[in-house]
Amino acid sequence: MMLVGSLGLVVVLMIRAADPETWRWIAPDQAAEEGSTEDPARIAQNQIEVPRKAVASDNGTEGEFRVVGNRPPATPYTLGGNHNGEAGQGHDKIWATPEALALVEDSSPFRASDFEAWSQVFDNMREANAQELSAKHAPLVQFGQLFQQSKLYRGKLVTIQGTIRRCVKLPPNPLDERAGNLWQLWVFSGGDNSPIVIYSMDLPEGFPVGNEIHETASLQAVYFKKWVYAAKGGTMSAPLLLAKNVNWQAPATVQREITGLEIAIGIGCTLLGAIGVVGFIWWANRNRDSQVEKLVRHRNRKQFEENAADISVGVSVRDQLGALSAQMKNHSSSEETDDKTTE
Repeated sequence: MMLVGSLGLVVVLMIRAADPETWRWIAPDQAAEEGSTEDPARIAQNQIEVPRKAVASDNGTEGEFRVVGNRPPATPYTLGGNHNGEAGQGHDKIWATPEALALVEDSSPFRASDFEAWSQVFDNMREANAQELSAKHAPLVQFGQLFQQSKLYRGKLVTIQGTIRRCVKLPPNPLDERAGNLWQLWVFSGGDNSPIVIYSMDLPEGFPVGNEIHETASLQAVYFKKWVYAAKGGTMSAPLLLAKNVNWQAPATVQREITGLEIAIGIGCTLLGAIGVVGFIWWANRNRDSQVEKLVRHRNRKQFEENAADISVGVSVRDQLGALSAQMKNHSSSEETDDKTTE
């Protein structure tokens, strides 16, 4: 009983020892003693003012404190950007004058009113350098964004990623000599079943051309309008853009040289296979008559049976020899008779 009581006492002491308040009398809290003279129920003003806000910083450190400045409201075009000055300028760049872009009409084929804006975009795109056409100046967009927010994206540089399923050369146009230098690309991005039509000034070396291709690529292109085209199901519309080139990586081809040993093995296997085939054919037909032989034999037998009654056997050789022998005997007998008569 004393043992049980001792164990219980040890447990109680351990619990008390784990409580920090038990040891306050040994090492009292200095801050607690200084604050004991103040009203514990009163909170100072500087304790509730937070001039800085805990947000994710530009370098990605979660919880870093920094002053949050006023920002323009987010739009579908700016969502996902880093909002720095350089990128903002690239995103907001218009590749044609607002007056020319205002004349562009959506949900229609190319019209005369579109020509001025198209020419300005074409000229600016042709003179643009790689820095101006970099992906950091072109937010990634999908079919739905361009289709639903055509006015917002018109004349701006965007990035399109997807699968190019058609690439054809545009025929020359007497009204615009530059049209014959463009390639028409039909791009399907993400899970969209509707195409994005992009006119490209150039193609990478080795890029396949045709009505049925399947190449993954990305493009930095300027959005122009919702373009109307004729399809099997009727008249359709698709976002139309202009690009300078295509970002495409040619598939790696591995070329392997065939060794002399492999050539010898291949020739040997071919010869053995040929010998085996010839031997099998000979073995399978060694005791068989060909169809031609069977037909000839059958025809001869039939002719013999039909003409057997008309065939004359004649005198056999044996009978002819017997007759000849008899004639010789008669001739000898007549010569002996003549000799006796003469005597």
